Amino acid sequence: MAKSLELRFGTSLGKSKSMSVKDPILNLSTEKAQAAMNSIISLNMFQIEGTNPYATVVGARYVERVVDDIFEVE
Repeated sequence: MAKSLELRFGTSLGKSKSMSVKDPILNLSTEKAQAAMNSIISLNMFQIEGTNPYATVVGARYVERVVDDIFEVE
């Protein structure tokens, strides 16, 4: 199972935006995750058509993904 950390933000237009981190540190505390997200916001380095996609903290969660291949052509 592949685990990722999904950081959920609110945009400056009030919509939702997420950022996924592969192979994250597990068992992050709320404080550490929130501090990291606030650091991302304070960098203010993302702009899409004049909109900040990472303007507010909404939440963070670990996501597990299970892939069961049926077949693969080589």
